[in-house]
Amino acid sequence: MGPCEPAWIEQALAALDDTGLTGAERMDAVVLLSGHVREIAQQARAAGPAGDPEAQLSATLGELMREHGERYPAVAAAPASAAQHGGQDQALEFGLQRILDGLGLLIDRRAS
Repeated sequence: MGPCEPAWIEQALAALDDTGLTGAERMDAVVLLSGHVREIAQQARAAGPAGDPEAQLSATLGELMREHGERYPAVAAAPASAAQHGGQDQALEFGLQRILDGLGLLIDRRAS
């Protein structure tokens, strides 16, 4: 943990004030959001200068599915569906929205 870590944690926790979440739940929410963002950042860093970790994953899966696709029909179908519906490279945004949706439901439930 670096010297600036507490500052952004402070800001994140403060943003969750008056939500009805306990201190432990607010901290867990911050850790959850941070973990998601950091995982996506690690994937991007691992992809190297070419970037685009999803394209690399799709290429790797494509090769595997050409040989073994009959064993994994859902895995074989997912990239085609993503391409057809414009769902590529949405992991960060999709994950953040689902996390925030869940937190919003919890906060709304506490307010009722």
